[in-house]
Amino acid sequence: MPAVSTAGFSLKIGGGMEKKKYYLDELIGAVLLGIMSIITFANVMNRYFFKHSIAFTEEITVNLFVWITLLGISMAFRRGANLKMTNIFDKFSPKLKKTAIIAAGILGTALFLFITINSVREIYKNITFYKSISEALGIPTWIYSLGTPIFSLFVIVQLFLSTRNLLKQTEQEKGE
Repeated sequence: MPAVSTAGFSLKIGGGMEKKKYYLDELIGAVLLGIMSIITFANVMNRYFFKHSIAFTEEITVNLFVWITLLGISMAFRRGANLKMTNIFDKFSPKLKKTAIIAAGILGTALFLFITINSVREIYKNITFYKSISEALGIPTWIYSLGTPIFSLFVIVQLFLSTRNLLKQTEQEKGE
């Protein structure tokens, strides 16, 4: 299945003619994973040498882990690597396959729209009403929540593109 995304761009690597397509969600995920690795490594070294943990590292890594999970879902939809029940799906008629693909696309989109809308509501409440701050760093907690609606939109885009590609693929199989 072809990888189609509006969030992709090409870069030339080195002096060669080879181009590699990079996606925004992959780059953000790599940066976040790098940050998490550095912070966790520093915390482990601090515990080993000084017998004390750095308090804020857990706060940051737990919240970045949620962001990376959403980015991973987006990448999985683009690559077609999300969980599927192919044993059952492969036995469907072309019409039932198309119906199942559309239903899955609608349900997935509805789920992530629900997550997006409710996380935006929670962010709004945190900014205006609760004004809660994190324990370790003392920053507003809504900052940690920003990744949920933003990266859920990445998932919705990839879910739409994945559904469209699966429908095209089903039509091609039907024509053969």
